[in-house]
Amino acid sequence: MTENIDQNNHAEQETLITVPSRKDELLGALALRLEAFLKMENTRIYQNRRFGFLMVGIAAIALAGFALPKTGNVDKDLVQNAETKTATLDISRYDLAFDIAPSNLSEKTITIKSGDNLGPLLQENGVSGPEAYKVTQAFAKLYDPRKVRIGQSFSLHFNDGTLEHLTFKPGVEKTVFVDRAGEAFKAREVVAEFRYETLSIEAAITNSLYVDATGLGAPDKVVAQFANIYEYSVDFQRDIQPGDKFEMFFEVARDHKGEIIKAGDLLYTSFSPRGKVSTYYLFKDSKGRENFYDEKGKTAKRKLRATPINGARLSSSFGKRRHPILGYRKMHSGVDFAAPTGTPVLAAGSGTVERANRYGGYGNYLLIRHSDGYKTAYAHLKGFARGIKKGAHVKQDQVVAYVGSTGRSTGPHLHYEVHHHGKKINPRRLSQLSGKPLKKSEIPAFKARQAEIDQMRKTSETVTQNLASAAMADAAPR
Repeated sequence: MTENIDQNNHAEQETLITVPSRKDELLGALALRLEAFLKMENTRIYQNRRFGFLMVGIAAIALAGFALPKTGNVDKDLVQNAETKTATLDISRYDLAFDIAPSNLSEKTITIKSGDNLGPLLQENGVSGPEAYKVTQAFAKLYDPRKVRIGQSFSLHFNDGTLEHLTFKPGVEKTVFVDRAGEAFKAREVVAEFRYETLSIEAAITNSLYVDATGLGAPDKVVAQFANIYEYSVDFQRDIQPGDKFEMFFEVARDHKGEIIKAGDLLYTSFSPRGKVSTYYLFKDSKGRENFYDEKGKTAKRKLRATPINGARLSSSFGKRRHPILGYRKMHSGVDFAAPTGTPVLAAGSGTVERANRYGGYGNYLLIRHSDGYKTAYAHLKGFARGIKKGAHVKQDQVVAYVGSTGRSTGPHLHYEVHHHGKKINPRRLSQLSGKPLKKSEIPAFKARQAEIDQMRKTSETVTQNLASAAMADAAPR
């Protein structure tokens, strides 16, 4: 009997097992997870999820501690059930329960070339026709595709070959985004804000206006504006001499480092070719039209240009000279500008075309009638611009013809004449003509703006040749 009881007890003991403690196992796994937490460069876990990764391990240990006894004899079925519930949780894995960094993202930059259009260009770079159309339509709501210039670039962002985003930066201040929104695309823009301030540059010409001005920090845009203001009254080929003083007062935008990243408009200019000082202020009239006016409210823009061509060299002046073909002294009733064939010729002023045809030794000849008895003539032309014919109305600075060498000519050049009440006069006299004045009703507002600009000049930074030279000396290595 006793033997049977012992056998039964032995049999019952065979149904029990001794479960070793998992404390060391769990702590070991937590140690591995802690190591992963500290050595992020060896894992694929996102930085912003590191702490969650560590907490998963701690929570797993806490849960496991409640699920299983630390030591002792337990029923085999209980052990099997517990193992079934906990076996799927491996807290030693570094990337447990975390997203894997996507590896199917790609980016492509496309640069606009001559003849390119956005839609076809997108299709050439992995975008389907229907989606290229949607992207172009969305983009056009914020930016006119016709304004995209050669050399500008688009960035395309793909996910597994599907276009997700397009970005375009038309300038330093604006970025246009086109983002996927389901099956459609939506455009948005971000406009950066910069710190605007005013800056004045004062100097005397030692090399050339462009070299001296840009050497002091004037952007190309500002120098071009300055030249446009004075081109009606100053012959930049003949009137400028070393020592002539100039001032450019303009707006600039700076980045957070203080570097000039964008130039605004000129607000004030002063120039003294041959010692004659002329100053101009930028003013917007009551109709919203901007122009430059002198102290008396007369515009810088003259009725007629002294030189109807840009960048050309004066090759012959007004007056008597030995004719290069006829061989004898003869009155030269205009001025000649040497320039390559095809150089655009500009209308000296607004007016009506009286003739545009062949005219004896003048070759192809253009005559424009202006107001107050003035006419301008252009000879030896290669040809006329589109629409230029007798009776056509032209505006000042409009391209009306092209330099050539037709008629009695020794080479490509423009012969330019000015007639006043039938008499041929020296085109240089046009620089003495005053510009159109402001209306009397506009003068009070102009005077207020003039005083405002003068006050700004007094409190703004001024860069001179001496300051620029000192700055260069400080920056030079010693």
